[in-house]
Amino acid sequence: MNNRSLKVLLIVALISCNLAAQYSDKRNNQSGNNPAGKISGSLFDAQTNQIIEYGNVVLYQTKDSSMVNGTISDKEGKFTLDNLQFGMYYLKASFIGYATKYIDSIRVNPKSLEVDLGKILLDEQSIELGNVLVTGQKEMIINNLDKKVINVEKDLSTTGGSAVDVVSNIPSVTVDLDGNVSFRGNQNITILVDGKPSVLVGASNSDILNSIPASSIESIELVTNPSARYDPDGTSGILNIILKKRINGGLNGSVSLNVGTGDKYNGSINLNYRTPYFNFFGSYDNRIARMWNEGNSLRTNTINNTTSYLSTVNNGTNEFGSQNVNVGVDYLYDNFNTFTLIYRYRDFGFDNNGKVQNKSTNALDQLTNYFERSSIADRNMRGNGYTASYRRTFGSKGKELTADVIFNDHKMNREENTNQYNFDLNLNPTNTGFQQGLSNNKNKEWTFQSNYVNPIEGFGRIETGFKVTLKDLNSKNNYLNLDTNQTWIEDITRKTNFDYDEQVYAVYGIYSNNISKFQYQVGLRIEQANVDGSEELSNIKFNKNYFALYPTIHLVQVLPDEQEVQLSYSRRVERPNNRRLNPYVDKSDSLNIQYGNPELDPEYINSLELGYSKLFGRTSLTSSLFYRITNDAISDFTILRPDGVTETTFRNLASRSSYGLELTAAHPLFEWLRLNGSFSYFNIKYDGEDLLEESNSWISKASMVLFLSKDFNMQFNVNYNSPIVDGQEKEKGMFTADFAAKKDFLDGQLSLTFRVSDIFNTRKRDEERTGANFFTTFYGKRESRVAFLGISYRLSPGTNKDRERQRPEDGGMDEF
Repeated sequence: MNNRSLKVLLIVALISCNLAAQYSDKRNNQSGNNPAGKISGSLFDAQTNQIIEYGNVVLYQTKDSSMVNGTISDKEGKFTLDNLQFGMYYLKASFIGYATKYIDSIRVNPKSLEVDLGKILLDEQSIELGNVLVTGQKEMIINNLDKKVINVEKDLSTTGGSAVDVVSNIPSVTVDLDGNVSFRGNQNITILVDGKPSVLVGASNSDILNSIPASSIESIELVTNPSARYDPDGTSGILNIILKKRINGGLNGSVSLNVGTGDKYNGSINLNYRTPYFNFFGSYDNRIARMWNEGNSLRTNTINNTTSYLSTVNNGTNEFGSQNVNVGVDYLYDNFNTFTLIYRYRDFGFDNNGKVQNKSTNALDQLTNYFERSSIADRNMRGNGYTASYRRTFGSKGKELTADVIFNDHKMNREENTNQYNFDLNLNPTNTGFQQGLSNNKNKEWTFQSNYVNPIEGFGRIETGFKVTLKDLNSKNNYLNLDTNQTWIEDITRKTNFDYDEQVYAVYGIYSNNISKFQYQVGLRIEQANVDGSEELSNIKFNKNYFALYPTIHLVQVLPDEQEVQLSYSRRVERPNNRRLNPYVDKSDSLNIQYGNPELDPEYINSLELGYSKLFGRTSLTSSLFYRITNDAISDFTILRPDGVTETTFRNLASRSSYGLELTAAHPLFEWLRLNGSFSYFNIKYDGEDLLEESNSWISKASMVLFLSKDFNMQFNVNYNSPIVDGQEKEKGMFTADFAAKKDFLDGQLSLTFRVSDIFNTRKRDEERTGANFFTTFYGKRESRVAFLGISYRLSPGTNKDRERQRPEDGGMDEF
């Protein structure tokens, strides 16, 4: 995009904000002429002072207890009941895991048209178990219609693990042995940390999740159809990781340490210190994990009507290591203006020591080739992130202006030393080849964004803003061979220097309102994306420009008897990243090479979802039907060459459609036993050559939590993934089970947790790949049955006498 186009986009955003503010002031000056009564307030957790979103609020007439109106709290915990006649009322506020709260003697009359109930504090529900008082627990998974919120602090089964373990418990989500996340059979998902891009710019989702210990996560939000405010990248939706933070007065925080069998350790510390005008916060966590791995594969080749076989057997060890630092300060200038500075540091390492045996045979099972390869690889990533934010609130509730400037600087270095031992047909060694591979990546990303939100009395809620993202990514690869003189000689044919520049300019607008119990939101995001790529040595260059509109629609209807129906639509995109576009040829496995494709185009998806939720007393049920169609779907594709070597790259293969059903439920079977379960069915169909055209898959997850006393809980998790097909691949079914127990001391300040992951040692990779003239089976296994022992201590949270000026919990997804 040229400078003139950029100026136009920015001017449009600024004019939108200015006109909205002017219209707001005009409407506010004209308000006060509506005689209808209104009751408002907000819901908060009495212990943590955290916002309670999607809490149920029902209003009754005092004279006959008939229901007058009902609604749910929004993302800020706020609710409004309007168009009320004069009279006396009482109100019931409730949410799963909390005791219902009643507020009576609410009077609406000409002298009190608008009644503000202020903060309504809900306490965790308490039950009697024998002679012991047990405080009820909030749900581990809260199934809102537009997103799922996973309360990590309540999930015992993730103790000692990483974000990968947390994500694997989300309904409809699967995680393979390499940490790759799929949602409803689709791996194109955007991962954010506190609502912002990860510091590890250009890193894979697997690396991002593995670098974050579960102990540093407070919750995870999964949004399938985000509003127009958020980037449309990630055709499956957005996975937002919310890190722990506290905003109570004084000094508070937590310390934890976990130890696992087989050299697995992690620890974290989170601290917060609050004064009337400053809020200082910081955290540090560290994770070390060593594990063994093994696997094998068998490829059947059919070339010129001749059958041959290639079998591999591999084993080795992997070592993960990460440390994360987060420090920041909020300056609360006054009741309306807050300035925030944040620094984040990420250090993530992955080392591998392995051995592979390759054997080729003919149709008579006679040996035709055999070699062994051993390798030692060290990979390290370091990222620095800097954020400067400004938040401006106003006298009218819900009105705010925010601005952020974010800079992320990420570097990755990799060194791999390989020894290949070749043998003759009698398995006698013939020669040895030594090779060294070096990789160096430098990635930088700038983000400039601003958002303006204003609920206008009698008009509705408007939101507008802009965002500019600038990425500069560089990837260098070099290979050296050791000659007979013990000198390293550069292999110029495999050397690459790839530059990737991406610029995305976006403006958006959202309007939302409600008619009685019907809420609606419509949004439009306009984006211009410019991509330039070049490979210096091969002189390969490409330039791609994408202009696109991304509309979103969200409709919510509140029904009687605590029911709700939602319909949502969004258009999203998966733009090929630098790794998929990089023409670099990876020949580390000489019989199975891989490379990127600079000719890739984006894939676009239209997503439609219908949701329904219902509360049956203390039992909650959430369901959704979804349909998605993808044009120019991107998938990896493998071909077999006449010389028996496979090539794997990426292509815009075909259109892909999927539909399915998702059910989640939470039920307290007894006062001391709670069950959570989910079931997801989805159908995936491809329209293209050499593809497995259609498949039906399902995922089932269940969790059982036992409250044995007020300070002792146990949890069992079971997951089953049916066979899933994606393009040329078919992944077979898998069952896993986990167990955890937690004991609290010192009134909950000290906790001891014991956990065993994959009790039956069934977690594995079992796949098939089908293509023209070949069929391959894969088996892979990593150390997964691990016992963890963890201890955590929470500092006294203190009190906050100035809550009106506290920093809001940032980083969450502001969804309708």
